[in-house]
Amino acid sequence: MIDALKTSLWIEAHIRTCFSLDCPAFVVARGDSDRGGIVLKVDRFDSGIFLYERTLDFDGNRVWRQLSSVLDNAQAQTIIDKKRHFDADLWILEIEDMRGIYQLDAPLLDD
Repeated sequence: MIDALKTSLWIEAHIRTCFSLDCPAFVVARGDSDRGGIVLKVDRFDSGIFLYERTLDFDGNRVWRQLSSVLDNAQAQTIIDKKRHFDADLWILEIEDMRGIYQLDAPLLDD
């Protein structure tokens, strides 16, 4: 079921959650504060960069879809730029996860 939580509020809460896990998180690009989409850029440093996009499953539940993994910054930025070109209301949240402990707050969609 679709929740009515504003994207900006989810972003703020998620940043606080990440910092409490000692995983600094930063807004790289702001989107629509009410209904903007979200792309997470999870930087695991030596293990690479993982990109996830928040979406809905067929039942209307929030899930994450993995866009790509084990990228360098240039490759990740290319994917992000294409997404932002298509959807200017998209939020980009970067999470620094040096210890590999970050976990998504919703299930990962199986492709």
